[in-house]
Amino acid sequence: MHTNEAVLARKPQKAYKDRMFRMLFSERKDLLELYNALCQKDYTDPDALEITTLDDVIYMGMKNDVSFLLDGRMGLFEHQSTFNPNMPLRGLFYFSDLYKRFFHDRLIYSTRLLKIPTPVYVVFYNGEQQLPDISVLKLSDAFMQGEDMACLEVRVRILNINEGHNAELMGRCRKLEEYAIFIGCVREFMKSTEPEGAIRKAMELCIEKGILAVFLSQRRAEVMNALLTEYDEEKVMKSLSKEFYEDGYEDGREAGLAEGLAEGLAEGIHAFVSYNLEVGKSGEQIVSEMIKIFSLSKAQAEKYIQQ
Repeated sequence: MHTNEAVLARKPQKAYKDRMFRMLFSERKDLLELYNALCQKDYTDPDALEITTLDDVIYMGMKNDVSFLLDGRMGLFEHQSTFNPNMPLRGLFYFSDLYKRFFHDRLIYSTRLLKIPTPVYVVFYNGEQQLPDISVLKLSDAFMQGEDMACLEVRVRILNINEGHNAELMGRCRKLEEYAIFIGCVREFMKSTEPEGAIRKAMELCIEKGILAVFLSQRRAEVMNALLTEYDEEKVMKSLSKEFYEDGYEDGREAGLAEGLAEGLAEGIHAFVSYNLEVGKSGEQIVSEMIKIFSLSKAQAEKYIQQ
């Protein structure tokens, strides 16, 4: 199966930063190894795997991770260090874009049934929140009226890749296991050292022990930038989570948006705007995301940008 050229021809408009996970599995041979480990397959030809990642789809200043076509499957592999219950909705948007670009020159109104690649959506999670080895998020969990009469579903498989989890999978993909060990080292050093120093110490220790040694030796600066950006993203997400939940977002909505809620929500939005401006997003992009995330009108979102 050959990917429509439109999927591969898109180019990013800005120089956004990569996640370390995406850097590790951006090469076909490494991605194929991960796919084989996950699906218990034994494909050997990296060229049979077609990368379909949409580089113009950006989240929190970071490129989306990796999407691909192989054996009639359209896979989306994502990495998350902060648990996000809205991943099924993100997946719906992402797969919709992929399918639209894949079939953009095909006759979807014909009487012949078009066969479409089977969607496979997996999130590799290595945050500090305790999650089981495997969990599943469903789009229907967010439906206002439950699953009754619902015509749509998206399922996301969440795999915990912290050290000590999913041992069988780790055993089939050494690079994934070494990534988990390295992140564990970074977190351990962060208990007593500021982030940049912790990352540097973890790199030196892992190189010495032969853990991702070649990768870390050759791409020190990129790894440092990627992890520092992810660390900043995690702080923003925790800040937003605190504003919404600890300051009583749900209670505030039921009580009619009390004054304390309005102030807390405003602070969370300001943190969101500041971070996205810092990582180089345009005002137009930020406004679009604010409308979706915070349910604001365009005028309200633009007002926050001005502030």
